[in-house]
Amino acid sequence: MNTDLQSELEHEARYLQILIPYNEEDHLITFDDGLMTELECDDDFVPPMFNDEDQLMEFVIDLKERKVIGWNANEYLRMWAKVRDGGTYTLLDANRQPIWQIRGYVPSKLIPPFEKGYGDYIELAVEANGTIVDWPQTPDFSDFVENGKSPEPVRTNKWHRAEPALWYVRGLRLNKEELGWLVEQLKKL
Repeated sequence: MNTDLQSELEHEARYLQILIPYNEEDHLITFDDGLMTELECDDDFVPPMFNDEDQLMEFVIDLKERKVIGWNANEYLRMWAKVRDGGTYTLLDANRQPIWQIRGYVPSKLIPPFEKGYGDYIELAVEANGTIVDWPQTPDFSDFVENGKSPEPVRTNKWHRAEPALWYVRGLRLNKEELGWLVEQLKKL
């Protein structure tokens, strides 16, 4: 293991940003009120930290305070998510600038259910004030050291997957502008 990177992350990482795909019809993310009453998404219940435009759940967790920043539920909620390999997990510094990232499987040495989730699941119990129940006092960044890389910009599509802002067309790497140009050229044919 890269001990220099481990030390850097332990010293620099202050926040964790979690982006996970969310589609209420998939039933891969569920919420309950702590009394085992499952909450259905409707006009009365909108999932906390939901970004409707990108169809993502977006959480930023203060690793020192063990709280979800901007928690908007104002009540105790439990969340179960079968993320599989669709998430993006970015460590941020004190200025909320990205420093290291994992895409794909859940870094389950840091995020509950801690190793029992096999990289597929996230389980969070969050108090009304945003405090995460049983979040570790000392974060374990070993998954980031072993599987992470420098952060890349993340864009999303309507098929609920976080993706890099590049598209591949017959082996060519195209950014959004280049793809737009190609589409316009094809329309002329």
